[in-house]
Amino acid sequence: MNLLHERGYKTISAEMLVRAIKEGAELPRKSIILTFDDGSESVYTTAFPVMQEYDFTGTVYIIYKYMGTPAYMNVEQISELYDWGWEVGSHGLNHVDLTQRTDRQEHEIVSSRSRLQADLDVPILTFAYPFGAYDEDCLRYAHEAGYIAAVGLGASMIQGEENLFYLYRRDVKGSYDLRIFSSFLPWP
Repeated sequence: MNLLHERGYKTISAEMLVRAIKEGAELPRKSIILTFDDGSESVYTTAFPVMQEYDFTGTVYIIYKYMGTPAYMNVEQISELYDWGWEVGSHGLNHVDLTQRTDRQEHEIVSSRSRLQADLDVPILTFAYPFGAYDEDCLRYAHEAGYIAAVGLGASMIQGEENLFYLYRRDVKGSYDLRIFSSFLPWP
């Protein structure tokens, strides 16, 4: 986070990126979206305090059935992140590979949104495909469910209307050093 701060990066939400793509909304110079999948409690206990030091926000993708279980955030913790400006999105009901469990695509994508919105009382506008895996039906269900965008994995920094339902993200592992992490950044 210190490296991002020193280099002048500003965090934005996926919702802000979508507004910029669709409406031409202005984004801060050196914008970056920091996402956290699954909703593990470490996002609240470790990442959140560090990011607060730098006035950064993130987007947390919650697995509905994990919410409030041991090692995962509960409703109050997620709500506190939201109150501090974090975006909350869905990561499905059960974190299954939707390309392998095509019989569960609609339920995982659609029901997770409505259940999270009901339990958290916050808008759930984006979806993160578990394991970054998707197919054409996943894209359709994400659109039909009312999400404004969905995210997966990929190395491209190019985002646009043609991939709103598969925005690219880089997977950053804890084992990466600053040199590797820096190589992912588009601006020095």
